[in-house]
Amino acid sequence: MTTVQSFTNNLTALTSHGPSYAFATGDQIQVRDFGSSKPTTTIASPGSSAVLELTDSTLTLGVTPRETERSTIYRFDPETGEQRTQAQLTGDIELITEVGDALVCGTVESSDDDGRSVNRISLLETADLSQRWTNTVRNKAFPGETAQIDETLHIGFENFLVGFDMADGTIQYRSPLNVGYPTAYEGDLIADADRKLRRINLQTLGYEWSTGTEVSGRPVIVGDLVAVPTTNGILAADRESGEKYWSRTLEDVSGFTPELLAYHGGLFWYGTADEQLYGLVPTTGETAFSMAGDIDFLVATINGVVLHSDFEIMELTVSAAE
Repeated sequence: MTTVQSFTNNLTALTSHGPSYAFATGDQIQVRDFGSSKPTTTIASPGSSAVLELTDSTLTLGVTPRETERSTIYRFDPETGEQRTQAQLTGDIELITEVGDALVCGTVESSDDDGRSVNRISLLETADLSQRWTNTVRNKAFPGETAQIDETLHIGFENFLVGFDMADGTIQYRSPLNVGYPTAYEGDLIADADRKLRRINLQTLGYEWSTGTEVSGRPVIVGDLVAVPTTNGILAADRESGEKYWSRTLEDVSGFTPELLAYHGGLFWYGTADEQLYGLVPTTGETAFSMAGDIDFLVATINGVVLHSDFEIMELTVSAAE
């Protein structure tokens, strides 16, 4: 493992796409190409709490100012930093995902007496952020991630799974599956469901297969394998049959790092709750490298991995020996 470059900054969000990545701090947003000594663009941050997404042509930023019940969505040109459009939504912004010609936004409003929050899912036009539809789900859990299959938008809420019609937002199903990170695969979902790695048949909402224990994170599919974080490590299984290839215990105590798993350079990169970064061989789970680090963000570009640890941004890549 080789450090390409590092620099000091305290991040509130990190995202990547292709050869580039973007991050937010308390006062600015930067877009960078991996390996470049200078940012492509720097934008003054309109708020301290940020949700980011980077695509080929757009940087989307969601901020929720303190002591307010409305969030603002901004769309920027990632090359020039020019603002294209903005829109306001009710609630604290928790989710931004671009799906085709639409932007999925999830906001959360304050809890009621029984502890449930109003989760508002909105679909906005990417061109001008006009609202195509909005729908609400009352729940004690916040929206997780999304997966689109055909004309249905699937969103995990940690304690159930919901399917929304892409055209008008009608709820097509609501299943009591504890899903946080649904991943589309050949018309089904592969997801962390009820503490196991499972393939969910969307026609029946039953399981095609189920494996593992204490699964708690985003699945990453590479070739014939799917890997997923657990509360004390990582496991890998065959994506078709669910047969477990291997599992590793990497932490002395149980912890949750559900989004600190990525794939680059022929290795799984995984940041654990007890402050270690591992590079693992996908077919065997063997350790190719490890290093200490209190990692709170980790993303992959096509040229390397970017992480944030102890107020430092690091660009890493696989060395020739590995």
